[in-house]
Amino acid sequence: MKLLLFLGNGLPHPKNHQAIRRMCRVSSIDYEETLDIQRLTQPDYNILISCYALINPDSIPSHVKIIFGPQFFVFPDDRLSQDKYPVDPSRCVYNCLSDWVKRVNEEFVSTLNMPLVTFPFGVDTNAFCPYTHPNYNRTFDCAVYIKRRSTKLIDHAIEVLKSKNLTYHIFKYGSYQEEDYKHGVRMSTFMLVLDAHESQGFALEEAMSCNTPLLVVDATTMYDETNDGVHATYEEHRPKRLLATSVPYWSDECGIKITDPTQLSSAIDQMMSSHSNFTPREYVLRTLSDEVCMKRILDYFQFVSP
Repeated sequence: MKLLLFLGNGLPHPKNHQAIRRMCRVSSIDYEETLDIQRLTQPDYNILISCYALINPDSIPSHVKIIFGPQFFVFPDDRLSQDKYPVDPSRCVYNCLSDWVKRVNEEFVSTLNMPLVTFPFGVDTNAFCPYTHPNYNRTFDCAVYIKRRSTKLIDHAIEVLKSKNLTYHIFKYGSYQEEDYKHGVRMSTFMLVLDAHESQGFALEEAMSCNTPLLVVDATTMYDETNDGVHATYEEHRPKRLLATSVPYWSDECGIKITDPTQLSSAIDQMMSSHSNFTPREYVLRTLSDEVCMKRILDYFQFVSP
């Protein structure tokens, strides 16, 4: 069994790239990556992933299963249209990463040329795990993860934390080092998530993998995202619904999720009194580990695991 990653038009998101390599390694699948489109015509592999480039499947050996995406676009274009680019839907799929992204894509394209699938990439559960030394204690009440939400919401959340005299540290998307983040979530009783929509949400899943429960003020549509703290990034797309979520991979064992900011104070009280009852790492191991994510792909295409 061999998987080939095509790097045409750009590298995958770094987390996706790392995950593909790990997923192959733990599943005993040979792995190769290439920029040479002619390499794709050779018959010595089984699965092709092309994160950015739509390749004519007719040039690919007929036994090869092809996973396009997930980085073609924010909103789908003609590359998913059966009228513009007909492909063989029995061996070509487009990876949306999660169900809500799949539904948004379906809002834009009426006649799809290939199935939309949800193949999340694996979380590095070995790197992101709780501290194990015997004197380990979580010394902060709360880590706060902020990404493209309104200034009004962020200010309200910080005021609530201050009013309760909780200790917290802030991690703003694009402004922290990963090792600092990893240490911060390991040392926090819970993480308050003020995040816009996430197609997968690696940072949140990595916190969960550290067995840190989340209190999520959930984004319910893509209109909750703001780049300037005030205006919706995707306002031009109204009246489309663009229903979304900050945590596409979630269950009640992972923490508490609310959509109404006025409920934040009581949700924090609930979290502080019941945080030890949540088991987010178990959810990640069961749903998003490297082994599970690769098995999801193999099962879809009815490959027998090596």
